[in-house]
Amino acid sequence: MLAILAAIAVLGPLGWLWQASLLPGTYSMMDMGYADHGGGPHHQMSTPGRSVTSLTDTTPGAPDVALTLVARKEKVRLASGREIDGYTLNGSSPRPVIRASQGQLIEVRLVNESVPGGVTLHWHGVNVPNAEDGVAGATQDAVRPGGEFTYRFRVTQIGTFWYHSHQVSHEQVQRGLFGALVINRPGDASLDVPRLCTSTTGNAPSMGALAACRSPRHLAARSECG
Repeated sequence: MLAILAAIAVLGPLGWLWQASLLPGTYSMMDMGYADHGGGPHHQMSTPGRSVTSLTDTTPGAPDVALTLVARKEKVRLASGREIDGYTLNGSSPRPVIRASQGQLIEVRLVNESVPGGVTLHWHGVNVPNAEDGVAGATQDAVRPGGEFTYRFRVTQIGTFWYHSHQVSHEQVQRGLFGALVINRPGDASLDVPRLCTSTTGNAPSMGALAACRSPRHLAARSECG
């Protein structure tokens, strides 16, 4: 009996601590933390707040680069030939490569055909207006099945970037919802990336794989050159 009581005394608090450490099923970002005014006196804002959804690119006219990306839940074939339950954009993963020149206006229409948990597109490393940043729960709502969202922004940087889902990203990115964005200097073909390799190393996309391929080859369990 004493041994049982001793075990309960030890394991009881450990069980409570474990349960208390779990993330809640739902939570609100607005309920976290507190306003930090930097230690100085608090000043009432003289202007009303502005919705993040209004922070968009207001450039009028037709975009220079326009495309539609359709997200689906379906089988994905790895370079090894193995098939997994994954996600695709326009029927493949990774893909498609989006190419633009510095200063051009890009417009991407994202359609969620069958991704049950919702989907967004985050433009990793690219300076975009906040409403176009694709962070579910912060800058936009996730696009539910049957819904769509249009991203519109002007690219000001030069380089090779990637885009990916920012909704349940630890699963959706690992299972295929990502691609590459190549931005060149206008009129300078020498900076173009003739072949682009994307690959996974372990369980996550490898940023190092988003680069020019001198000699295309399979780099890991999933890779794609084109």
